[in-house]
Order: sequence, then C-alpha cells, then structure tokens
Amino acid sequence: MAFQGVARSFGWPGAVRYLVLALALTGCATHSPTEVAVPSNPEGRGSGEAPGATLMAGAAVRVITPDLGEAGRTVYVGGLSRGLPAAGVNDELFARALVVSDSSGVSVGLVVLDLIGFFNDDVVRVREELRERHPEVVLDHLAVASTHTHAGPDVIGLWLPIGSSVDAEYVALVRSRAVDAIAEAWRVRKQAEIFVGASSAPGLAKDTRLPELTDDTVLVMGLRGRDDQRPIATVVNWNSHPSVAGKDNAELSADFPMGTVALMEREWGGVCIYTSGALGGQIGSGRVRITDPLTGQSPATRARRAELIGEKLGGIALTALKEAQAKGPAASPAVHVRHKDIMIPLDNVRFVTGLSIGLIHPRRLWPRDGGGEGLLPSELPDPTSLRPGFFSMRSEVAVIDVGPARWALVPGELYPELSLGRFQDPQDSGADFQGAEREFALRPGSDRSVFIIGLANDELGYIIPRSQWDSEPPYAYGLDEPQYGEMNSAGPQTAPIVMRAFQEILSEPI
Repeated sequence: MAFQGVARSFGWPGAVRYLVLALALTGCATHSPTEVAVPSNPEGRGSGEAPGATLMAGAAVRVITPDLGEAGRTVYVGGLSRGLPAAGVNDELFARALVVSDSSGVSVGLVVLDLIGFFNDDVVRVREELRERHPEVVLDHLAVASTHTHAGPDVIGLWLPIGSSVDAEYVALVRSRAVDAIAEAWRVRKQAEIFVGASSAPGLAKDTRLPELTDDTVLVMGLRGRDDQRPIATVVNWNSHPSVAGKDNAELSADFPMGTVALMEREWGGVCIYTSGALGGQIGSGRVRITDPLTGQSPATRARRAELIGEKLGGIALTALKEAQAKGPAASPAVHVRHKDIMIPLDNVRFVTGLSIGLIHPRRLWPRDGGGEGLLPSELPDPTSLRPGFFSMRSEVAVIDVGPARWALVPGELYPELSLGRFQDPQDSGADFQGAEREFALRPGSDRSVFIIGLANDELGYIIPRSQWDSEPPYAYGLDEPQYGEMNSAGPQTAPIVMRAFQEILSEPI
C-alpha cells in the first residue's frame, strides 16, 4: 500500500506510524560477522571422520515454538496484520540443522528457523554461543537462515503494536535452540552419500508486481549413510512467500513448508530442511487454486490450503530426488566456502526514523565510509538526529559448494531477476534509474545446482534490481502510485552491492 493509500485509510498520524513500522523488515547488518573458530592445528579439523570417508553429514531438530501460556507474555504473529496476538498453535516451529564435512576437514553448518527473519546481530551471537558452549564443533562457516513464515512470532518488530518491543528472551531461546541443533548435528555425523535433483513448479506461485516473473526452480539435496543407506537429511529449495495462512491468521505455523517437510520426512526419511529462495516482490501461493483430495473441493481453511501446497511441492521435490538417486551418488564430493562482509547504505528515511525512536529492533550502524566502530542507535549522542545517507549497516554474503550443489546465502528477499538473470529490456521509462547496469545473477553460467538460500545470515528486506527501482513519479507502467517493494528495502544500492559481492567471491579460485 502506498503512503497516500495509508493516509486515506488511517489518517496522517496513523500513516506515519504505519510507514515507520513497515520498514522494520529492512533492519539489518550489525556486528562484524564472526565465524566459528577454526583451530590452528590441521590435525584438529575433521576429527571423528572414519578413514577414507569422502563426506560426513549429520542433522538435528529443535522446537522453537513460543509458550503461549506463559504468564505475562503476549506473542504477536509476524504476519500481515499489526498487533494480532497468537491465539494458538497450528503446527510446531523448528530450528532444523545440517552439518556437512568433507575428507579434508572443511565443515559447514546450516540451521534454518521457522521465523519471519533473523537479524545479523543474532546470527553473530549464535556463532559466539556455539563457540563458547561447544568448542568441539569446528565449522568453517555457520549459516543461520529463516523460512520467512508469516505465521510465526514477530521477532522483527514490524507487526507489534506501538509501544511494544521484540521479546528478547524468546530470541535468546531461539539462539540457544539453534546452537543445540547444530551441536547435535555435529555429534551424529557419519559417512554419507549425496544426491542432488532439480525440477520446477510452474503455476504454484504468483508474482503480484510488474513485471511478473517467478523463479519456478525446485532443487533438492539428499544425504544418506554410505554404509547403512539410512537417510540423514534433505534440503528443499523453492521461491515463494510462506504466507498462505493469510492476514487474519492467529495460529502459529510454519505455513506451507510444514507440508513439504512432513511429506519428505515420511516418504524419504531423515530431517527435511526447507529453504526459501528468490521470493522478492511478494511472490506467493495464497491465490493458487488447489483441490483437497479428501473432499474434491477447495480447501476448507487457509491452513489446509498451506498444507496442500506444501505437499504438492514436496511431491515434486521427492520425484526429483528419487530420479537423482537412481543415477547414483556424487563422486568424491568436496566442500568449499567463500565469504564476504558488505556495507549497506542506510538510505531509507522511514527505516532511519524507526531506528531513531526505538520502534525497530536495534541494528548497529557504521559511519558511511565504513570506518570506526559500529554503534546501536541508543549509543549515539542523539538517536533522533539520525538521517538517511550518514550511516551504513554491515551484512554478509557467502557461497558454499557441497559436491554438485551450491548454496548462495542471500541476506534478504531476492527478486527473481537476480537469480535468473532475466531483466526487463528495454527498461520501463518510469523507472527511477534510467540506464542502470544490470546486476550479476546467480543461476546463469553455474556448473552447479544453485540453491538460493534467502534470508540467510541477515534480513535486509527486498533486494530489488536497480533498473527496476521505482519510488518517484512518474511511476512505471503508467501507475498512479509506486508498487509495493521499495518501502521495505534498505535502498536502491542494496542489490548492486549484494550482487557485486557474489560476483567477486565467485570469481575467486577455489
């Protein structure tokens, strides 16, 4: 909804409050990213691997559903309506973890949370807590991503009523459970085989923004024991907002990923980890028509619709995985890690305002030149003096290759143009940056299956191609107001910086 529309609906004071809150989603980078420590003695790395093992893998799960019955605690749904208290639990929320190590001792961890997002400050704290509590766990990189379910608790602040704040105790619980899951995944590692399959799901998600574009790619990775042939884990990757439950939903849920996870764990086994990809631009599945096989009619509830969409996606992924399995495991898989810190200019006036008055979950800020030490808004001499253009936020990108699979860890909600490399040409005459250079895209030219793992290690909000940015009149496509997206982005420089960083690290020799 554009500012004019908000003003008509809520009045100007309400509109200002709405816009301040609406930019919480762009809250981002924080402390300097800190990797889990790697011991200096090479003999210490990869300890526990059996002689001759080419790959080791382990997976684990922890529940992160908040206690709705705890006295004095109100849990607000991080969905599509502000100030909506959670009235129940439709399905449990989880932290799902996977650890993979190759025969040279390179090890990586991935933990995915059934949450709307997790900011870089807390990702750093997860890494620090893992190092402190479990020094035996030696990872070259630990990634913490979110599914972006809009039916989970609000850990961002976007949907809280004015005057409330994010529940810091709950966020600390999530961090602790994530650490527990990673530590167990490390402990249960065993020699493994890896299979990677690919398919597509055309029509299962729709784009609500012009130009309409969806990335229909479905990717799946399967890991099973090399000796016992027992399944260890699957990773499913697709590109749609988990927001099928809708704006009036008051029950906590993982949304459609819960259907995918249930089917994969039932039919293939092991721990299923769902990862959200290029879902930017409000790409979602809430309007997709689907029939309930139990009734032959449309689903009776939106929760049931979410479950069925998840099951349909799971069926596609399962078929792709079985086809890959029939071809045999990948030969001599190796793990490679590339990582880069980035500085994102704080250009969004509404986000700046939200930080300055304490409505948005605090984010550390750095001088625009990247020097000095990062400070929380409350640590500045005068937080109310914050203005766009004076500070930057620290974030990160990473690429992890696991055999034939590539995990591109994207710190926000990527537009599909930036995964597929399919940009509108010619550029619309109403776009703000005429002649803007097209950014690097992640899928084209890769010799591996590229899992776009969004909301990984941060949540920068929408990552929009600069050539598509449109916040000033005249508006693109002859519209009377801007389309949804820019108001929930850190700014027009975000996509060029993020994608340039990916291009740079991918050009590095392995």
